[in-house]
Amino acid sequence: MTVLWAQNVGVNAGPKPLISDISLILAPGEVVAVIGPNGAGKSTFLGALSGDRPLAAGHVLLDGQPLGKWNKAALARRRAVLPQQSNVAFDFTALQIAMLGLMAYRNEMREHEMRALAERALAETEAIGLSDRPYTVLSGGERQRVQLARVLAQCDASPGGKPFLLLDEPISGLDLSHQHAALTSARRRANRGMGVLAVLHDLSMASHYADRVAILENGRLTALGPTEEVLDPDRLSRVFSTPIVRLEANGTRAFVSPGERP
Repeated sequence: MTVLWAQNVGVNAGPKPLISDISLILAPGEVVAVIGPNGAGKSTFLGALSGDRPLAAGHVLLDGQPLGKWNKAALARRRAVLPQQSNVAFDFTALQIAMLGLMAYRNEMREHEMRALAERALAETEAIGLSDRPYTVLSGGERQRVQLARVLAQCDASPGGKPFLLLDEPISGLDLSHQHAALTSARRRANRGMGVLAVLHDLSMASHYADRVAILENGRLTALGPTEEVLDPDRLSRVFSTPIVRLEANGTRAFVSPGERP
């Protein structure tokens, strides 16, 4: 079975370690949520897993081969990445941004096929009405939906290849309805056999959509396992240094922090 495998991964900033000795296997057909306090190393780990951050230690393997042995075009066919921030230097339209996810396929797909795939992804993220608008004038939430469409189109261009989808705070800046829509799209890809890893801050969303949860603290992996097992209120209260309680109703779970009384 094809997996994306981080083996004892470490990333440094100069002499300072940002993450250390992290091992995790992302398998097709699952959603893994990565949670943890600010500065825990979540985005750094996602960057390492995607091949966008150089490693100081360990390896990341795809199909048993280190990511460095894959050329950019081949890697783009096997994994799509939504970074925390996406800067655009040119005055592209939303549709053109969504089509950027298909650059690895430009020699084998016709323009109208790429356009149709991008438009379908924009419709899924409820951003099709933004197609002709310049990306630079869009709100933060609108940009997020367009960027999500970009990586969904990238995944859908080769569904038989079962690519991996790596999302860094995919629901940041979105209203509640679009948060659920974004994670439903990710869950849908996992159900089709893709592997999904998402950095999330919302514990309730992680509980609802993830199969497994990984907790990072101070650059290290401190918990990894089934969602219900890892999202233990006592553990979460310690990790986030604030009281966290779990509420259950109608078969669903939500996590809230009442905070400390002043």
